[in-house]
Amino acid sequence: MDNGRSEKVLNLYMKANDNKNKIVSKVTGHRPFSEAEVTVLSCLLAIARDTEMNKLPYLEKPNYDEIIKIILIKSLEGKTDGLKKKDEYDKIIKDYENIENYTYESRTFYHTIFDNIYPFYNPVYPEEQFISQNLDLQDIIRKGHIYWGVKGDRIESILEHVYGCCVLALGIESEYGYSIDYNKVIKMLLLHETGEILIGDLTEWDISKERKEEIEKNAVKSVFNTLSGGKELVELLDEFNHSNSIEATYARLIDKLEYDLQVKSYELNNRYDYNNVPSNVVTNSNSVRNIMKNANSVFEVHYEYDKDRYTSIPCMRMILEKSKNL
Repeated sequence: MDNGRSEKVLNLYMKANDNKNKIVSKVTGHRPFSEAEVTVLSCLLAIARDTEMNKLPYLEKPNYDEIIKIILIKSLEGKTDGLKKKDEYDKIIKDYENIENYTYESRTFYHTIFDNIYPFYNPVYPEEQFISQNLDLQDIIRKGHIYWGVKGDRIESILEHVYGCCVLALGIESEYGYSIDYNKVIKMLLLHETGEILIGDLTEWDISKERKEEIEKNAVKSVFNTLSGGKELVELLDEFNHSNSIEATYARLIDKLEYDLQVKSYELNNRYDYNNVPSNVVTNSNSVRNIMKNANSVFEVHYEYDKDRYTSIPCMRMILEKSKNL
């Protein structure tokens, strides 16, 4: 039985979704940075630093998986009520300002991004070059939402989508605690849109799966080329793209579920006009038009189109089911 677990994960996601609209930094040449975007960039900086530390074996290496989780959990301050891991998460948040364990390093990564993004415009070190490229994901808007005519000035960026995915992973870890490597899942999710830095946001309606995999892999290799551990990161994304592990399967389905839940969030905020959706490659397709005949909202279309994707991971199907009643 689910015993309310899916509802708790969904509540966490919806609360954390506010961070996509919480503006924390403004930089000339970019739209304002949200809390969600700064959080993801901080985690990406930690991943990049991890790869560079590997070439310095004489130094004691921090646990970068732990640092990444601390950065993500800190962003959930005030949003963890009801979670099984609330006490654990609250302790991490409380200890964030201390220098014990890895909280100091976590704070350093976050404030490197938050306080001063400018060095990444003239990158010198491999980590800076990597973040410099990832800044472009802040300006790439999720095309799926545009196809459905979402209204409003601020539409979800690729970085904000990545943030939502990571929040879902943390929520599922807290409430379901399956025996999988959640650190690996989160790392895959943090990196899974890397190729879009160079190729943009291509949906299943824009390009064949095979063609996208081909050009995305080349893009990923190019972006990771500056990092000492780039080869391992490319291999990790290969594993993700081909669902070659249980972690990859989880990450891929979380990626899809986050999109569906973001659609629901927009709908709750009256950001769609279902009676006047745009005419485009998505809404004119036979498969979608057939669903639209019997649906009453943009979310209902997405629910019917995607619900069978989650049959292999019942908890994700339950989270989607719960979102219908919001």
